[in-house]
Amino acid sequence: MNIRKNIYSLTPQELADFQAALNAVKADGSYDDFIRRHHHAMMTATPMAGETPDENRRNVAHSGPAFLPWHRYFSRELELLLQGKKPNVTLPYWDWSADEANPAAAKLWNTNPAAGPVYVGGNGKVTTGPFAGWTALVENAATGALVPRPGGILRELGSDPAFPTAAQVEDAILNRAVYDKDPWDRFVDDGFRNRLEGWLAVAGEFGSQLHNRVHIWVGGDMGPGTSPNDPVFFLHHCNVDRLWARWQHTHPTAPYLPPNGGPAGHNLGDQMQHLTTVDPTPARSLDYRRTLGFIYDTDPPLVEAVSLTVNFYDVPTLETTWQAAVFRVRAGSPVTLEVVPGSGPAAPYTLTSLGGSVTHTPMVDNAPFDLVRVWFAFTGAAAPGAAANGAVKIRCVETGEVFDFVLTANTVARPTTGVVFSLDKSGSMSLPAGTGPTRMQVLHEAASRCIELVRDASGAGMVSFDQDAHPGVKLAPFGPGLSQRSDVLGAVNALVPGGDTSIGDGVEAAHQMRAANGSAFAERAIIVLTDGLENQPKFLDEVRGLIDTRTFAIGLGTAQQVSAPALTKLTNGTGGYLLLTDALGTDTDSYFRLSKYFQQILVSATNDSVVTDPAGVIAAGEEVRIPFGLTEADIEATVTLLVDVPAVNLALETPTGKLISEADLAALGATVERGTNMTFCRFGLPLPVGAGAHGGTWHARLRADEGALHEEIARLRAAVERDPARGTDLERLMAHGPRYSLSVSSWSNLRFGARLTQSSMEPGAALRIDAVLTEYGLPIDARAEVVAEVTRPDGVLMRVPLDEELPGAFAGEFTAAMAGVWRARIRARGHTHGQARFTREQQLSAAVVVGGDRPSEHVVGSDEIENR
Repeated sequence: MNIRKNIYSLTPQELADFQAALNAVKADGSYDDFIRRHHHAMMTATPMAGETPDENRRNVAHSGPAFLPWHRYFSRELELLLQGKKPNVTLPYWDWSADEANPAAAKLWNTNPAAGPVYVGGNGKVTTGPFAGWTALVENAATGALVPRPGGILRELGSDPAFPTAAQVEDAILNRAVYDKDPWDRFVDDGFRNRLEGWLAVAGEFGSQLHNRVHIWVGGDMGPGTSPNDPVFFLHHCNVDRLWARWQHTHPTAPYLPPNGGPAGHNLGDQMQHLTTVDPTPARSLDYRRTLGFIYDTDPPLVEAVSLTVNFYDVPTLETTWQAAVFRVRAGSPVTLEVVPGSGPAAPYTLTSLGGSVTHTPMVDNAPFDLVRVWFAFTGAAAPGAAANGAVKIRCVETGEVFDFVLTANTVARPTTGVVFSLDKSGSMSLPAGTGPTRMQVLHEAASRCIELVRDASGAGMVSFDQDAHPGVKLAPFGPGLSQRSDVLGAVNALVPGGDTSIGDGVEAAHQMRAANGSAFAERAIIVLTDGLENQPKFLDEVRGLIDTRTFAIGLGTAQQVSAPALTKLTNGTGGYLLLTDALGTDTDSYFRLSKYFQQILVSATNDSVVTDPAGVIAAGEEVRIPFGLTEADIEATVTLLVDVPAVNLALETPTGKLISEADLAALGATVERGTNMTFCRFGLPLPVGAGAHGGTWHARLRADEGALHEEIARLRAAVERDPARGTDLERLMAHGPRYSLSVSSWSNLRFGARLTQSSMEPGAALRIDAVLTEYGLPIDARAEVVAEVTRPDGVLMRVPLDEELPGAFAGEFTAAMAGVWRARIRARGHTHGQARFTREQQLSAAVVVGGDRPSEHVVGSDEIENR
């Protein structure tokens, strides 16, 4: 906020910026315009009707009521000019009456850096200090023109020893309750303006006082109408304006005078001359904190409610939203806003973990006011509907003002999501995936798991494509008693490879299905999987313009095998993203990668977040205990266990150490399902165990089921007799035990999302990762760190820290120097408002290929071409 401070209280940086900005406007010539305008204002008489024009009796800016408004605008105009050079600079003031005991020894004139700050330089010709050697503009005695005088500004400190006192200042502020009087000139016998300006004769005082006396005491260039030659002019007039502000706050009902009938340019609504401000009238200057956007550090706070209603709009069931009572605060010192004890809020509204009191310390910058917030929370009810209104009182401690707020809220159903799968069934899907099974077999398993994880009330549909699109199952909700889930599963598992590749046909068909059947869902998404290069029309470039919904793509293969540039363009700007598997192998990470990609996309499409996602192997008789953190911000958790053979049991351990089996979880109301080599449990928080299990460190406890494992080994032995190539699978299982991947995701008030953009599709591209963290809809500010663990195409792992560029917004960049797939796991760690530790993560990928920026050269022919 534009807080004008005592020059002695400026920080070293604030002082340096002020001095640098002044030198900058002097150097570019714009400062000299203030010298000219002030001089011309003094030379322009403003007579009353019937008066002889006399600029010494009254002029545009002096010896009349407009003296204070005119200089208020004039000083603000310089302040804005300085902020064009240094944005956070504000005009400081010199409280000269505080130096009355020995003004010549005031710190302001110090020239020795060892003795303290050097503010404005010293006495005489100013040849040292920040403004040394300034060229003055002085009046030519013969012509009256202003001409340059090089060599430095001049001061004659104390040539007349009289100096204003603090007692005189207090007299002017406390005892002069009338702003000005007729005849509105230097000769009036009372009034605050004439007293502060310095013309009013007071018994026992010598000559002019206050404003005038400072000009005379400093002397030199501060004396004539060209007094802005010395930057001390603005320190002095900033203080004069501050004293007027004090008078205004001391006499809040005293009006500016005259409202009309006075000299031209001095009435309340008159335009004043030689100013650059739009509509510079005395009237507009009075409420300076609102109209001119600055405040003094000695001003009382000005606190206003932006609105007296706090609205919680459309809060999904069980989600918690924070909203604030917002205040505009104009203050030069700390301000405390507090909820009046006993005034509310009452359920279903609550205070937040931040409490019911906030103390705001204003920052010095160029904002016209600060926004200060007192936060409240509302949790959506179990069923949609409007909540009863609430009420609360908030008090400003410093002013005693009390603000009465109304709280309103409504609950809506949790958004459902309809997903259309567009799946590649071209001939190349019969090739080995690298993990053992064929690509189609891997797709059957991965897509099935994803479909099994879709919540009831949400739903899915499926289309497939080779050289043409093929309708599968229309998009419709899942639910008890409905066959939709099994219909989609059946259609996916019935896919048989064959034909060429037209990804565009598949995307167009998915778009048409989404458009025809998507209205049943609040959110909609398309997931495209392909393993090859498009080689039949329609091509992606032809259909990209159709896409108006969130679109995700998975490329099953390397950067050279998949149409990565086209898929990147397809997903960009939709809110979705592209994931590329790269070449897969038999290691655990590769084995589950496609399934994990499908799972992560489903999590993203439903606005959930991944908490953790480890993988490994578990030997017979061994138990693996995997920690994961849940917080008070989490509403529901889903723990998903993927295995290569169905021989692993899942149990959960609460933060208090209570072990809960799959059967126990189901009895506690959790959803527990066994699917395609997968077990998942989904439970609301708190879980009703003891006093309720919610935030803290949970553990997933995995144990190999020895009986089931023996059965799987026997089954594999029989398979090896028919197909000796399966021997490796048998040996791996016997040596290491089952492979697993555990994923924990949460429906949460704490959300994390990341995206990757690239400057080019060719080697040398700059890759940028952006991530956003919010809690209760607000940025997580300075409470988290985010790091990208990037796997290069050659397998080397590199760490890219993301900087917090804005509150809750993180970004980092790196160069993709080599061709291939760049995979990144973005990990966030931090603490919630309630100080609980959290983790979030997301996988992203990018491809760069030689020639990737050139237009696609589509090859029409056999699907095998794309894999050579």
